[in-house]
Amino acid sequence: MSGTPARRKEGAVARMVETAFTVLLPIFSMFFIWQAIQVTEPPRNIVVGPRTFPLLIGGMMLAISVVLLWQRWRARAAEASAAAPDPQLGLIPPEEDETSISDWPAFWSVLGSLLALFLLLEPLGFVTALALFLFGLSTLFGPRRWLLNLVISVAFSMSFYYLFTRVLEIPLPNGVLTSLF
Repeated sequence: MSGTPARRKEGAVARMVETAFTVLLPIFSMFFIWQAIQVTEPPRNIVVGPRTFPLLIGGMMLAISVVLLWQRWRARAAEASAAAPDPQLGLIPPEEDETSISDWPAFWSVLGSLLALFLLLEPLGFVTALALFLFGLSTLFGPRRWLLNLVISVAFSMSFYYLFTRVLEIPLPNGVLTSLF
């Protein structure tokens, strides 16, 4: 059954989307690093500044995306040669690949939530936007515990706000809660 033309076409489209996404990851990572470099440092001499964490994250993103690109390139080369996968190379046959997305509604919900977080961070502020983001996703994946999700989301976002603004002295947007912070 797995060899039907519709299933082969669906697999080809999924591989094409995966390849395009994998190629775009290092480009996005380099753009992220470039944007992190554009962050202005305060005039005082400090070791950990506003640029440090974005540069670390960007560096990790670039390293991981290059590894993913390399793995994808090797998998495509193995598919093209139509040879049996070599266990020493770490290649996984497409039928046994566990990394494929099986829950597309959840995927799009997470992606949409990330986009909403990005767009609402400045107008709503860090605490409000992050609390809404965390509450929404945790309720999506664990709908029966909405009160616990709410408490943890607010506590987590306020803790991180305190960590960044008071301990690390990195300013974050206050948004609608300007009078409280």
